[in-house]
Amino acid sequence: MRPLRIVAYVAAGLIGLIVIGLVLVVMFVDPNDYRDDIEKLVEEKTGRELTLSGDLKLSVFPWIALESGPASLGDAPGFGPEPFVSIRQAHIGVRLLPLLSGKVEIGNVRLDGARIRMITDEQGRENWADLGKSESATETQAESAATEVPTVASLEISDAAVVMENRQEKSRREVRDFNLKTGRLASGEPFDFTTDFVLDQDKSLTAKVKVAAKVTADLERNVHRLAEPKIDVVVSGAGYPADGVPVEVRAKSLEADVAKELYSLDSLTVKTTWKSDGLPPAGVPIAFSAKDCNVNLASQTLELGGLDADAAGARITGSLTGAEILDAPTLKGSLKLDQLALREWLPKVGVAAPATTDPNVLKQLSFAGNVQLTKSTAQVDDIVMKLDDTTMRGMLGVADFAAKALRFDLNVDRIDADRYLPPPSEKPTAKDAKEPPTEIPVDMLRKLNARGQLSVGEAIFAGMKFTKLRLGVNAREGKARFYPSEASMYGGQYRGDIGIDSTGKIARVTLDEHVSSVNFAPLFKDLFESNRVSGKGSANIKLAGSGRTTDDIMNTLTGAVDFNVADGALEGADLWYEIRRARAVLKQQAVPERPSGPPRTPFSALTGTGAMKDGVLTNNDLNVAMQYLKVTGQGKVDLPRSALDYRLVANVLKIPREGADTTQMQDLVDAQIPVKVTGSLSDPKVRPDLESYLKGEVKKKVEEKIKDKLGDKLKDIFKR
Repeated sequence: MRPLRIVAYVAAGLIGLIVIGLVLVVMFVDPNDYRDDIEKLVEEKTGRELTLSGDLKLSVFPWIALESGPASLGDAPGFGPEPFVSIRQAHIGVRLLPLLSGKVEIGNVRLDGARIRMITDEQGRENWADLGKSESATETQAESAATEVPTVASLEISDAAVVMENRQEKSRREVRDFNLKTGRLASGEPFDFTTDFVLDQDKSLTAKVKVAAKVTADLERNVHRLAEPKIDVVVSGAGYPADGVPVEVRAKSLEADVAKELYSLDSLTVKTTWKSDGLPPAGVPIAFSAKDCNVNLASQTLELGGLDADAAGARITGSLTGAEILDAPTLKGSLKLDQLALREWLPKVGVAAPATTDPNVLKQLSFAGNVQLTKSTAQVDDIVMKLDDTTMRGMLGVADFAAKALRFDLNVDRIDADRYLPPPSEKPTAKDAKEPPTEIPVDMLRKLNARGQLSVGEAIFAGMKFTKLRLGVNAREGKARFYPSEASMYGGQYRGDIGIDSTGKIARVTLDEHVSSVNFAPLFKDLFESNRVSGKGSANIKLAGSGRTTDDIMNTLTGAVDFNVADGALEGADLWYEIRRARAVLKQQAVPERPSGPPRTPFSALTGTGAMKDGVLTNNDLNVAMQYLKVTGQGKVDLPRSALDYRLVANVLKIPREGADTTQMQDLVDAQIPVKVTGSLSDPKVRPDLESYLKGEVKKKVEEKIKDKLGDKLKDIFKR
């Protein structure tokens, strides 16, 4: 035992000598005497000026502690006279006895009034880039691995600030009023952590942040964990209410295995009541949660499950997975919007529900689809969206964010678009009142980059009914083409090719439209609210116009038209009766009674071609074949004014047996009776031109009398 006792005495003596030596250092050595040497050494190592303007204080037992007053480290050349780092006060201590055995136990670390300026200048230089260049990453890792991780009794930072200024981007962010406090810091042991600070983004946004959590940092294994983190943020600034918008963030845990590059987040929830101009005074409640989030940076994968977002009752759920999240990030997953009463939800987010012709629309909205996102693209496949009694399926995406390239392939089962239009005005309108023209959205068309197809099983647009509607869209660089455009309508077929060229100062519209075997009776009823025309026919229209509004286009339409209608009728007008009535007036006879039943003028065929200029169609070969009449003529159709002006000639082929004395009417056979057609397209007026007819008949009789008299005179002459 004697040798051990001797060793103990020697060790105690050595410790005593060391303690006595350190006490003597404190008593007789003033660290302020080495201020100049410290400043010179720092400048040699960093190239920057260190200014120790406050007192340096040193203590030894039971802590080796150093306390500094105000100090600053100069900025890199070219970044101005303000210091890169400055502090008001700092304190750090190391426990003495554990240090003698090779263990480092740091006491309370306090830092007060720290200021850091991080500047990127106009040339892209950074004022911190020159610091620490001499030390290689390998040396740092080797040194940290060889040194035992110290413990820290506590860390306290008060009233700190960091300014981040990018003069290239002309942006400025500042973290100010920064405070941080921890419990005992030891590798692998949990400690309390709290911090609060204010973040200013330029002058437009301010965020006040508070964070509290239980932190475990295993520095040997490089595995870290935050338990029950609580983050509270109040956002204020331009466009926000004076008292700001509160945001609450909670989670069960956040774990990071840095060595294996594994990160996981458990039970994240974010809640806020968003307030800004245009929203209801109480704000819009928003909640977001994710059951789990797992990131593997080594394999560059992401799993985000149990997504649940709610905005004022609109709930979206889903999940996402990611691949190549660092090099070429791709996110895939499914999203679903629960059925939503849209008309009731819109006012909750500050949007007035639109008045619609049918008040029962906008009541049911739901959505489901598979999402795929990359850095430059976004696409939703397998879409199933329901709006009221309409279901839409297909895909919708952006092929290139930079080019705003929209792509789509959508299939709608049925839609009555007229139900969603504003209700008709109850105010009385003037007789000649006209709806204002619609402006052609030239600026929007110039930016439009879209390609895709829309198919609709059954549709109603502007009162017109379509089935099997298919519309192709190809728009880019100011040119839009809607082709193929085709549909089944009113027992026939429609095919069209519509182009809009907005590359010039005004839009140019081209139309190449074809309809075949269309039943005109229901078409005119739906389109013009008129029952005046019936029959089945075909038409070909090739026109072009230009202008800033729909009226401009109508007024400049130029091109060609041809049409062919079979087995039809002009309802509301009986041309044969009008001829009989005109004859009775001419003969000074009683006007005949009109046959029973609604007046109509049936025909077996109606054909014609025409040239259009400035919205007016000129037709010189109108031909109407009827059972008793043949009508030919010419006229004009003024589309901008929806007006007709035709001069026709009705040639009587024979006298019908029904409703007339054929013997008395024989004088009309082969008669050519002028007919005027005027009025509007929806309500044409058809009537014989009595004045022209009478003039023709009088002239004919005068000529006959002259011939008779001349004949008598000639006879008398020859008799002599």
